[in-house]
Amino acid sequence: MPDDFFDDLNDLAPVNESDYNIDSSGEVESGLSKLASLVEDINHDLRPETILNRVISASIELTGAERGFLVLVSENGEWKFSVAKNMETDIDDAESAVSRTIIRKVLESRRPLLVNDVVGSSDLTKQQSIARMQVRSVMGAPLISKGKLLGAAYVDTSKLAGVFDQTSLVLFETFVHLAAVALENARLIKLEVESKAKYKELQEYLATILKSQPHGLLILDENCRIEYANPQAKLFLGEIVKPGIKLCDAGCFDLVLMDEIKQALKLFLEEKREYRDQVKLGGRTLAYSFFNVQKDREGRLQTGMVLEDISAQKVLERKLIESEKRSTVNQLAGGIAHEINNSLQPVKGRVELLSMRLERKGVEIDEGINKDLTTISALTERIEKIAKNLRHLTKPAAPNLEQVDLKRLITSTVELLDTTTGSLRGFSTDSQNSEFALILNIADNLAPITGDSHGLESAFINIILNSVHAIREKKTGHLRISAFPSKGGIEVAFADTGTGIHPEVLPHIFEPYYTTKGETGTGL
Repeated sequence: MPDDFFDDLNDLAPVNESDYNIDSSGEVESGLSKLASLVEDINHDLRPETILNRVISASIELTGAERGFLVLVSENGEWKFSVAKNMETDIDDAESAVSRTIIRKVLESRRPLLVNDVVGSSDLTKQQSIARMQVRSVMGAPLISKGKLLGAAYVDTSKLAGVFDQTSLVLFETFVHLAAVALENARLIKLEVESKAKYKELQEYLATILKSQPHGLLILDENCRIEYANPQAKLFLGEIVKPGIKLCDAGCFDLVLMDEIKQALKLFLEEKREYRDQVKLGGRTLAYSFFNVQKDREGRLQTGMVLEDISAQKVLERKLIESEKRSTVNQLAGGIAHEINNSLQPVKGRVELLSMRLERKGVEIDEGINKDLTTISALTERIEKIAKNLRHLTKPAAPNLEQVDLKRLITSTVELLDTTTGSLRGFSTDSQNSEFALILNIADNLAPITGDSHGLESAFINIILNSVHAIREKKTGHLRISAFPSKGGIEVAFADTGTGIHPEVLPHIFEPYYTTKGETGTGL
């Protein structure tokens, strides 16, 4: 780099305001008018790169300079040439075309500087650098906005000395100062635009995350007013759940559930501990929990509420419990069946032996005793079959199919429950107006069917017992049993006037081990 021809001018000092000798002619007024026009022009487009180019062009126009340069200062204090105007070479060569001393002194002093006759005020005319640069007049002014040094503007001439005067300097300094303000405003606007773009991008990113969540998410204020609800929360609770409405006014929870949620929220806020519970809502099982949210700009307390659909999990849990029940009951049933068989075989043998002894001794057996012996024998066979089926609770055995007379089967089942077990005792078959009535409406022309007589008998007994319990719970009523040909088969119907099945129980009546009879029921 060639020698800077100002390097030896150590006594070069910035211009003081007291040194200004402004021309009082019309040039000032004309200059101010041009200044106002140029300032308005640079503020049309507040992009930093556009302002920089317009500033140096306007500086040349305002001062009558031949060339112009702009230097910007970085955050760490380093500076570099950013704009060069009317140069024959590239901006990279600007450092060799201007005086770094002038620029450095302008930056260090933060004051304007004017050298109106380089040749006349210097004894360095013989130096090659002056001849090479061909510089006659120089002005520099700092770019300062709100006390912050942004850089410096530099203009010069190479043809004539005395082109610049104090009026030119004042106008130049004023213009550069206003340009610095415009440049700083442009920088701030650019930062604001970038910040808004980043904020919008962050909002979109956060919204995408919240919308893609499989869980419902609510943000509540201290009064349980909804401030945010993601789409999944609206799917769970309904479209009325939206910002501005209180959760209790959304209608998604009844008063009892809403009170439970409020109490849970209160415990969470007061005890600062995790809380998780679940509610039944619209056929779903929802687990809910809370989490802390930072206070908003106004200092209001906010709480997040997470809603998770655990319906499938509950189904799996129920199936697992039922599977464990089946396994346990199957093990118990095997042991019980074994003990029943061990005790039943002697009873069965004794009945047969008693009949043989009485017959051998020629003892005449009346009809009642013979009926009792026959009943005992039939019941032992039934108990034997029940014990056998106990081993197949979780995996029923293949049915024993045979020809079945349904009328006889229904009649014998009713007789068993009346005379033997006493379950139908007190049910009149003569009058429908009795306190408890049993009405049999069985067709005479029922053809035999193929079926498992023991399985059918067990089903009839259970249905009849359930009806009897419902009627006795109501203190009065009747049970009607009907059987008649229908569509190539036989339809058997049981109807009673008991308490009936509650709607919430109805979906569960075929589930194993489900019972409404407390400890007395098995659900089998």
